[in-house]
Amino acid sequence: MTERKMPQLKQQRSIDTRDALLSGAARVFARATYAEARYRDVAVESGVSEGALYFHFRSKADLARAVLDEQQERMTSVLVRVEEEPGTGRAQLLRLMRDLGELIARDEVVQAGIRLAGQPSSEVMAEASEPYLEWVRVTRTFLERGLEDGSVRSDADIDLLAELFNTVFVGSQVLSGLEDGWKSLPQRMQRLMPTLEALLAE
Repeated sequence: MTERKMPQLKQQRSIDTRDALLSGAARVFARATYAEARYRDVAVESGVSEGALYFHFRSKADLARAVLDEQQERMTSVLVRVEEEPGTGRAQLLRLMRDLGELIARDEVVQAGIRLAGQPSSEVMAEASEPYLEWVRVTRTFLERGLEDGSVRSDADIDLLAELFNTVFVGSQVLSGLEDGWKSLPQRMQRLMPTLEALLAE
């Protein structure tokens, strides 16, 4: 094996270990609150030594922040994909809500981030709360685009609608999380689509 390949293999192993730790942390945070979750449990759940865990994340707060960051990266990748697809501002916004619902229903790391945000420690409060405000701003951008292309009615109060749409989405998220661990979120969002679309149409 060449010397050039060795660093690449080590880097890939480090990436694989970090991914395993995030998945293990997600499963731990699924059954325990942030306060109850133990470092040792994450190592066991991940199949990784405590030393390797400490190498990647120096504290439980660092680990929780990494889960929250990864949650937002995965949700943002859905946003980027929707923005790259053709469509009006209204169509893109509704597609984003549907696609995010599907992501939340199947992705354990995203689910763990949502759980952490629902019972945040002061150690990760900023990381847990700021994304919700950012998604209001994202929604407003799609509504502005809809005003420009005519897919959102001209008298729409886009600040109010941005707040409303996020309240509906987060509320649906909470209800489906309580009901069945988010399995029903895509269907819940699909049922809401005609009503949400009617709020935007002329």
